[in-house]
Parts: sequence; structure tokens; C-alpha cells
Amino acid sequence: MANRWDVLRDDQCVGLSPWAWIEFESLEPPGPFPFLGGIDPQVTAGLHEVHRHLSGAIDIAISDVFAGRASVHDPEFRKRLENAYAEVVNSRPRLRERIKCGRCPDGTFHWEFPLDPSKSAVVRYSGLRVCNPVMRQAVPVGMDPQTAPAVGRFIGCLAGTQKVADIREEVRRMGAVFGKPFATYLNELLDLLCEHGCLAVTEHSSVREHWLGVTRDRDIVHLGHAALMYRRGTDFLLFDPWLIPWFAEAPVPSLWTSLLPKPAAIFLTHDHDDHVDPRTLLAFPKETPVIVPSRANRRALYYDYRALLGGLGFTRVIELAHGESWTFDGGGVVSVPFYGECSCELGLPRNCYLIADRGRNIFIPVDSGPTNNGDNAVKDGVIDELVRKHGPIDTVFAQPGQLLELRTFAAYACLSHPGRWLEVGENCCVSSDYLTQLAAAARARLFVAYANGGADWLPDHPVFTFSGRNQALREMITAHWWPLEELNAKLAALGCRFHASRARDVFRDTNGVTTEVLPAAAPDPMELYRLDHGEPVFTRPGGRRTRPEAAGTGRTP
Repeated sequence: MANRWDVLRDDQCVGLSPWAWIEFESLEPPGPFPFLGGIDPQVTAGLHEVHRHLSGAIDIAISDVFAGRASVHDPEFRKRLENAYAEVVNSRPRLRERIKCGRCPDGTFHWEFPLDPSKSAVVRYSGLRVCNPVMRQAVPVGMDPQTAPAVGRFIGCLAGTQKVADIREEVRRMGAVFGKPFATYLNELLDLLCEHGCLAVTEHSSVREHWLGVTRDRDIVHLGHAALMYRRGTDFLLFDPWLIPWFAEAPVPSLWTSLLPKPAAIFLTHDHDDHVDPRTLLAFPKETPVIVPSRANRRALYYDYRALLGGLGFTRVIELAHGESWTFDGGGVVSVPFYGECSCELGLPRNCYLIADRGRNIFIPVDSGPTNNGDNAVKDGVIDELVRKHGPIDTVFAQPGQLLELRTFAAYACLSHPGRWLEVGENCCVSSDYLTQLAAAARARLFVAYANGGADWLPDHPVFTFSGRNQALREMITAHWWPLEELNAKLAALGCRFHASRARDVFRDTNGVTTEVLPAAAPDPMELYRLDHGEPVFTRPGGRRTRPEAAGTGRTP
């Protein structure tokens, strides 16, 4: 009996529906910090265990401060923490083997653990999960870990631009490489996607053509949060694409990968989940070059982008060290040092990026800002050097956040000195004075505040992803921050405009004179879907709301 996939015509385009996604899964515990490199994962697990063991006692110490029984500046806090830490470690032989700590004769506290640049916390994928929030279904599927990259490459083919005949040929090609059982596995996966309404089948693909028609050369489009799309000629470059499938986090359509043109390259700035999202990355074609921070810039630890992206199936991962460029005709994208957003000061390699394109310069420092010690790109002359080499920077995209946190609550707390866990550190805390200095050094004419949500389809976590759905949450978090009006006034004194961006805002170069801001000028997600698919069946009067169709013709394969 023919399955659903077999009955599709060869000349139809096929891809994942915008309301469906696939995630890789692992049966092995990933450890506290997946893909953290430069340290043996067993050592990391030991450090994390000690921090977890002491977390209850730390909460009590913090409660004493709020109860008025202790001062936040109590000089004994540090000593008590260090002694408790040593007690936990030295009473457990397996921890004592990996962590060396204790009070020295001179009263200082010795704390160390071994580093190993050859080790990283690699995740082995042993399954995948097909998710369809409209149907409220998540279907687990087993997978041979050795074939996970090949499965990832195949999923990247389902972007909606390839014909059914091309997908069938890819199945045959992969079967010739990995064996007939693997081809059978892929065909079964395709049939499962059809069965659960996760494939969209159309007569043609118009998304790229439409984007080329509504944008211009050197436009930059805000896709929500920190995701940006830059058009260079007829190519599109993506920066930090954290995208959300329809209805995954909120009951509204969203800009998902199938509604965007195929990227010529993807640039990742740093290791946080809202900038490196495996779910989003898995959906992209795997021959796409992905530009990432270089291990050459590490202090000791690093994020293993190669292991993450290789495991998803990407074949062109390019490490770009500070000062290096990914070039194209008429310019390139320059890697720039990233400062801060780490209360624990681990010094993981991270990149900001400068787009230098035929005289137009756009700087993307994203979450970068002053460190706990006050080091920053302005103070260290990084911005002055960029202007000297490339000329004035017209537009700056930066997050105006002011997050401070106790180190004990930081993601990497266990990797920082235990005596400092009750100290406050920055976690992307940039003042209006610093951002004004940044704009002045760059000679910017437009400052764009972004990377703090800006789209109603985003989730409420991280808590700084603000949208129209969580105004009360925003007021609670930002009650003691300096207002954006203050930054606006200071920038205006420099002759620099200010814009608080939302998803679908377009920033357009006007003959090299200025950048025009076009609010909500990019296509709406529903507009993009209707190009080839018409109206989704579950939004039509009387239509089925429990099973979206998989074909623009109104037919479910």
C-alpha cells in the first residue's frame, strides 16, 4: 500500500510547515553546560555538584540580608562561603580528586581545577521529536547517533524550496552512502511528517522572490529579539537567528525559517540560548556557511560551536577571530571583540560584527558592554580603530539592558571563585553614558535598541524578552533602570537618532546620506504564508482546527 509521501507529485515544492518543527534529543544526560569546551565534563559536573549542594545555604544567607539580620557588606560572607565549599569538597573523595581547595597558612583561599583544551561536553543525539502545536502533538522518533548529522542535513533540505523529486533523489543518494536501511528510515520520517500535518506542499516557492521585491540592497531587517537579516545584492545574511515556529510559544503566527529566504551565511555572536538556538539552526540548509567566534580568542574555556553545528549536520563552520573578515565583493563582515555579559568573567570567545559594505557601516555589538572591571570597546580603542579602518559607522544595533545579578545565580556560577558568589556582577549592564560614548566614538547617526524581545510571538523566557503580552513583567524588571528617554536625549545632543526596534522594522540606506527607519515594513508572517499556500485550513470558517493541511491546494497528503 502506498504511503502518503509516495503519492506526492515530483514537480511540487515541499518543506516543513511553519507550525511544525523537529528537535534532536539525547538519552544521555548532557551535563550542566552542553558544548562547554576547555574542561573535562566530569570536572564540570563536580563543580556544579558543589554549587548545587550549597545553594540552599546560600539562599538562607541571602534571606538573612533581606530580613535585616545581616548586612550585604558583611566581610565574613566570603570566608564562610569558602570554608563551607572546602568542607563539601574535602569530605567527598571523588570531588577531592577533581577540585583542590582549602585555607592557606596566610589566610587566603586556594581553589583550582584542571583544564583540558581537548575536552568539551559534546552531546550525542539518539532521537528526534516532531512537534506540531496546532495538533498538540509531539512524536518521538529513534535515531542512530552515528547518522544524526546526515539526518540533520536531510532536515535542512525541507526548507520549502526543493521539489519532491529533489527530496526523493536526496533519499536515494543518502541511501547509497549510508545503506538501504537509512533510506528506509528517511522515507518513514517523511511519511510520519505527512501523517501528522507537518509538511507543506505547494506548486512553487515564492518566498525568496517576494523578499527580493519588498527589500532593497543594503536593507537590514529586524526579525525579532537579536535576529537581523541583511541584504547584500541578492544575498541575505542572518545574525543570531533565534526564531519561533507558529504557535510554539504564543498563539500568533511568527517569522519561522520557511518564511525567510535561504541565507548566504549565518553569523553567531555568543553562546547564550537566545543567540544560538539548535531548533532554529536545525531547520536551515546545512551547506550554509556558519561564522562563529574563534577558539584563538579564548582565555581558557570556550563554547564548542564546531561540535554543536557539526552534530546538527552543518558542513561549513568558520571560526572568525577578532580582526578577521568574512569577505564579499565590495566589503565584508568583520569580527570585533565582545566584552561583558558574564558576571563570572570567564572570558569565553565571543564576537560582535561590523558589516562594511560599499561605504555603509553597520555595527552589531548586540549584548556587549562594560565588564565588571570597566573594560569595554570604547575604552580599549576598538571603536576608534574600526572607524579609522572603515570610516564612520552609520548605524549601531545594541541592547540597552541593565541586568545585574548575584554571581551565585549566574549560569556559569560554579566555574567562578566560590568566595565571590555573593558579589554582584554585570550581565549585560550598559548605562546611557556608555551607549552615548559608543555612539560618539562610532560617529553613529542612528542608534537602534534591540535584542530585548520586540515580537509578540516570543516566549516570556528569558525574562528580558519584552512584548505586548508582558508589560507588567517589563515594568517589574525595569523599575530601577534608567529610562530610554534619557538615552534618547543624550544621543540627540550628538546628532544621533534613537529607535526602539520591533520585529519587522526595516532600516534602509538612502543614498549613503542617512538610514531611514520603516516600522513594520517587512512582510507579515501570514502574508508570506499566503503567497504559496493560501489560507491555512485551521483558520478558515468551518475548517478543521485539529489538523492543518499539508498542501496549498487544500489537500492533505
